[in-house]
Amino acid sequence: MNTLQTSTPARLCYLHLASKDPQRQIDFYQRMMDMQGQPQADGHWLLRGPNRAMLLSPAEHSGLLAAAYDLACPEKLAMLYRRLRERNCTTEDISSPLLAPGAFAIRDPQGRQTIFGVSQAHTHATPPGMPGRLQHVVFQTTELEAIIEFYVNTVGFTVSDSVVDQQSGLLMVCFLRSDDEHHSLAFFRGSKNEWDHHCYETNEWNDIRDWGDRFAKERISIFFGPGRHGPGDNLFFMVVDADRNRLEFSAELQITEASDPPGTWPQEEHTLNSWGRAWIRT
Repeated sequence: MNTLQTSTPARLCYLHLASKDPQRQIDFYQRMMDMQGQPQADGHWLLRGPNRAMLLSPAEHSGLLAAAYDLACPEKLAMLYRRLRERNCTTEDISSPLLAPGAFAIRDPQGRQTIFGVSQAHTHATPPGMPGRLQHVVFQTTELEAIIEFYVNTVGFTVSDSVVDQQSGLLMVCFLRSDDEHHSLAFFRGSKNEWDHHCYETNEWNDIRDWGDRFAKERISIFFGPGRHGPGDNLFFMVVDADRNRLEFSAELQITEASDPPGTWPQEEHTLNSWGRAWIRT
C-alpha cells in the first residue's frame, strides 16, 4: 500500500488556532516565538516565524481548529487527493494565505480537520528568530483504534511506535509518521477528545537550553521535562501559551526508514521520559 512517507511525503507546516483572547495570544507568539503578526481582511491573524506559522481566529472558545501539512509540490498533492477520493474520503476545498491554490481538507471520524496543500513559505522572507520548526501535533481520543485505522488505512500515515498497557494489552499511545521523521502526528487514549500539544523541533540540545532560558526570563515554568522520550528518542520539554495550550520543544527526533517495523513500548513513566517523571494521560 502506498503511504504518505513512500509516495506523498507530508510535513506539518502550520496550525489554525481559535482564541477567546486573540490579542494575548498574538503577544505571546510574537514575544516568545519570534512570530510576526499580520491582521487579515477577514478578521483572522497570520503569524509567521522561522519554519513555523499559525492562523489565529477570534472565537468563543480556545483550541486547535486544524493542522495543515505541506506536500511540497502540486503533483504530490494531486496524487494524494486522488488516493483519498479512491478510498471514499470526503474532501473540502480550502483557501489559505499560507498555501497555494488547490489545498483541501479532510475530517476524521471524530471531526478533527486536517489540511493538505503546498506551502507558500518560499514566497516570503524568512523572519529572524530562534530555531524551532513546527514538527508534530498530538491529540487525546476516546476511540483510539478507530482513529488509527482512519489515519493509517485511509490517509496513509505509518505507525512508528505503539505504547501498550502490559496488563490489559490495550493500545494506549500511537505515533504516526508522514515522512522520514519518527512522527508528525500522535494519539493518546484518554477520557476526552481534545488537542494535547504541538511541538517545535530545534537543531540541537543547546537550542533546548536557549529556549528554556527564554521562558525562564518571562517566568514561564516548564511543566514536563526536560527529558528524553522513548518513542522517537528525542530530547524535550513542555510549557503552555497564553491560552494554556501546550507547546513542546524537541531535539534529535529519530529518523525512521520506510522499511522499519513498528516498535512496541510498555505503558510506564520510563517510556514517556527515560530521565525521570512523566505526564501520564488519563
